[in-house]
Amino acid sequence: MDIQPSRHASQSSFSPKKAAIFGTVLALGVGAPRPAAAALQWAGRSWNVTSGGMAGVCEGSPANVSVDANGYLHLKITKAGDTWSAAEIFTTDKLGFGTYQWQVDGPIDRFDLNVVLGLYPYGPAAGIGNDGTNEIDIEYSRWGQANGPNGDWTDYPVSGTVIGEKAYTFALNGSTLSTSRFVWNTSSIESFLIKGLQPVGSTTDLMNSWTYAPTNSQTNIPQQALPLGMNLWCFDKTPTDAMPVEVVIRDFKFVAEGADPGGAGGMGAGGTSGTSGTSGTSGGNAGAANHGGATGTAGAGAGMGGSRAGAAGAAMTGNAGASGAPASSAGTSSAGTSSAGTSSASAGSAGGSGNPTVSGAGNNNASAGSGTGTDATKDGDQASSCSVSAVGARRGWALLGLLPLLVFARRARRRARR
Repeated sequence: MDIQPSRHASQSSFSPKKAAIFGTVLALGVGAPRPAAAALQWAGRSWNVTSGGMAGVCEGSPANVSVDANGYLHLKITKAGDTWSAAEIFTTDKLGFGTYQWQVDGPIDRFDLNVVLGLYPYGPAAGIGNDGTNEIDIEYSRWGQANGPNGDWTDYPVSGTVIGEKAYTFALNGSTLSTSRFVWNTSSIESFLIKGLQPVGSTTDLMNSWTYAPTNSQTNIPQQALPLGMNLWCFDKTPTDAMPVEVVIRDFKFVAEGADPGGAGGMGAGGTSGTSGTSGTSGGNAGAANHGGATGTAGAGAGMGGSRAGAAGAAMTGNAGASGAPASSAGTSSAGTSSAGTSSASAGSAGGSGNPTVSGAGNNNASAGSGTGTDATKDGDQASSCSVSAVGARRGWALLGLLPLLVFARRARRRARR
């Protein structure tokens, strides 16, 4: 929905997550200089590590950010003596339209009610717009409310007062592995939370999704490349259980709009793995049925689930068909074409002896042999936009009753970094 706040002070008048922005603007001033930062190399990028003031009630410490021997990024909230500290990093470059994906290892559904994990491009970190603009948020927190929603997607405009947001509740059911993703283009932002560690483009075990496509998108969706931030921090208090917190980001990938993501699954393949041909052939070159599932290596479109056209698809690898009798004729096995749209994986019934080929861009609709089989389509569930008015409740749980006006101060430190 579209939120209509009065500037950034009010994204909803009684929202524990947002209300304290007003206090931040008054106390710190928009565009306040950021603290000095240490350097870090991770996921093929250079990052600045915050040392000093940042979101929440704890300062950022470079000691809470590290990369292990596996190349995993560790973010921590720790206590030394009586002092708590948090973690925050920003890219030194700017990233634009495309797919952003994090593979996360941490109990994001079971955080202490004062703990927040944020994954977000943020323009004001580079002087692009004022606070409350040019930002795309994925955040996991209960914002100090023991029974509040634990997931948030919030999308801020280039300018003006229209903000899109969805708050939701989810459970990993004992697991700590999840995939967070959004796909950003000039007219919409699609956000996804997926259970387990999924390749770019896959929506296997999708838990929740939302598409924000506001009117006047040139104003209401960020339109230029922004620095990317990640932080683990304390909202308005330190953890109630007085325990340190750690989240491991196993991987981050950015695939620019229109680019080939490469690697397993490919963007055009998307969806669940295609099944191998039931009969295949032992003769000829079509013994490997080309189904373009999550195990494929060719990616065509750079959009989610094949929703964006990309470069011409390369040859795909899939699960090999079972060995069968040599085909009596040649050349019926093909992989069809990769065209823009939803991605499908088809299981053929009989393989010929021809050479599988792949061409085009976008969807990888692969079939083996002359059979058609069953299509498995993964195009990303979409949820309708949601909105909150300046004086209304922003979340469903906020509808239970108006919170005191003092809640405006509760998030005063969330924007301290900005």
